[in-house]
Amino acid sequence: MNMMLSSMEKESALSPLELIAQDCMNCGICVRECAFLQEYGSPKDLAEQWLSGGDGHDPFACSLCGLCHGVCPMKLDPSAMFLAMRRELVDRGEGDFRQHRTIRAYEKRGSSSLFSWFYFPENCHTIFFPGCALPGSHPHTFTRLFQMLQELIPGLGLVLDCCTKPSHDLGDDAHFKKMFAELCEILSRHSIQKVLVACPNCYRIFQEYGEGLQVQTVYEELAGLGRFSRQEPRQVTVHDPCGVRFAGEVQDSVRELLQQLGLEAREMQHSRTTSFCCGEGGSAGFLRPDFAQEWTNKRVEEAGTQRIVSYCAGCTHFLGRKAPTDHLLDLLMAPESGQGKAKVSKAPFTYWNRYRLKKRLQKELQSGVSGSRQELTVES
Repeated sequence: MNMMLSSMEKESALSPLELIAQDCMNCGICVRECAFLQEYGSPKDLAEQWLSGGDGHDPFACSLCGLCHGVCPMKLDPSAMFLAMRRELVDRGEGDFRQHRTIRAYEKRGSSSLFSWFYFPENCHTIFFPGCALPGSHPHTFTRLFQMLQELIPGLGLVLDCCTKPSHDLGDDAHFKKMFAELCEILSRHSIQKVLVACPNCYRIFQEYGEGLQVQTVYEELAGLGRFSRQEPRQVTVHDPCGVRFAGEVQDSVRELLQQLGLEAREMQHSRTTSFCCGEGGSAGFLRPDFAQEWTNKRVEEAGTQRIVSYCAGCTHFLGRKAPTDHLLDLLMAPESGQGKAKVSKAPFTYWNRYRLKKRLQKELQSGVSGSRQELTVES
């Protein structure tokens, strides 16, 4: 029996750190694009330093946006290395920062009995998972979208919960795996086969960890309808969120929807696989707000004088603080919201919106199985 490993098997056996240390050519392309790497050094140098026992940089300052992966001529993924570093620090008890308490509390509320709610009607095999941000910040858009999806998909269910990506990105792997496995177990027990998401971050988490589940964005579902009202022709520019950096089918669907609306999408210099982070990525801004601010400024600078359209509630919020920015779903579900007329809620009103939505939906959707995460977990 041949015990020799193939080159592919050897690579798959390497950790993200070992892979970067071995294969990175130090070409400098990713360093030129990233303020984090410009301050701390190249991925290869950082990997070698870490593997030799040094830790002279802070992986929690990296946005984990994946731009380094997108521009790498060797198709290496330094962001995976920085996530591995975060996990190692957490395992060593060195990854607990008071600055992260806000985002941890946000995640905890999302899966709490106050805000989480699962609804599985009879013969339900597909659920809509809108994520934490959209129902709170864009409640009217969420309501219209869910109603449209119900018309399109008989027996559509709904899950108001958090995918726990914050814990994932903060390197708290044990907590993330526990919470996400709990979520998936509930879905499996109720015969769910497909998850429709509105949030690019949720898309990435379900794609990577939702074993056995088919995952699709609402943008792909809606693009084939051809039923949206054309708006006054104008040019906009598109911001592709980091979570779908390599999801070309999602990016194509977004541009198709803009075309259906009569809007001409101008591509920024950094788009699709090389899109800049909006500034929210990886919770880096809690420790290095200067890095987060630089990402936002770079994105706004590339947009120039044109309105930005994104399809992530977090990106829309971050970029909207510096430049006119619309969420694509606002344009689709409420054409009158174009040109900055959409009503977008901010904390603490986002929590009130989520609570009211849950209570209203509990009254409207009473057939089938429903309950909070805690209630449905106890049932198992």
